Amino acid sequence: MSEKSTYAIELQENLLNTDILFIQKSINNIGQLHFRDTPDLIIIDAINNDFERIKLTKNALTFRFILQQTTPPAFIAIIHSEFERKKQLFDIGITDYISCPFISKEINYRIKHILHAEKNTKNTHVNNHPFTEKRDIGTNSRSMDSQLILIEKCITHLNGAISEDVKLETLCRVLGTNRNKLNQVFKDHLGMTVFEWLRKQRMYKAAELLETSSLNIVQIAEKVGYMDSNNFSTAFKRIYHHCPSQFRKQFKSSMQD
Repeated sequence: MSEKSTYAIELQENLLNTDILFIQKSINNIGQLHFRDTPDLIIIDAINNDFERIKLTKNALTFRFILQQTTPPAFIAIIHSEFERKKQLFDIGITDYISCPFISKEINYRIKHILHAEKNTKNTHVNNHPFTEKRDIGTNSRSMDSQLILIEKCITHLNGAISEDVKLETLCRVLGTNRNKLNQVFKDHLGMTVFEWLRKQRMYKAAELLETSSLNIVQIAEKVGYMDSNNFSTAFKRIYHHCPSQFRKQFKSSMQD
């Protein structure tokens, strides 16, 4: 999503030999933006748009997909090397970023590993998908609004507590709700429990640290809330099908080829 057509052209050129369909959309007039089908991934230009506009766009699209009873896609941002708000991008739920000028292998790698992780997450819930039952949104708009507000508050809190030992009871007290309601709201709208969502975000953050930092595995595990590196490796492998050290080695190798 960008007003700068050159980015779209460059991305399309880099994805020509893949099975990924890329379509450019304007970031302006979000209210009038329509998707024929729910995309698997949305790429937002973070170079030519200020942070508040990026946040508004991401949140507006996420809630739109929720209201349409579909699971929101992952989001990637296009940044430049001097971009100073990477942490804030992750805080609002941006999964990853692509640096400009583009490197073909990096684009392919980042996009494919995110799509792969998204596919695995969706398949986990395919037999009990929360959106298979139709609901009358019009007659439950107030309830829907309160549920979306609860989700947003919860996500905001959890994004600031990625490295902490989060307890469901404590989280519920902070949000002023109970565990059954919180988990049910997450299942209804996001297709997963609160802690399934949190584990997914932690693994995305871990993957980013493995690719961009020199921290060792134990340090990265602690950064994403795992005091036991073996538990961290098991959780990481469940999503990426490689242990953290293999993942880092594979990434470095792909950048050198």
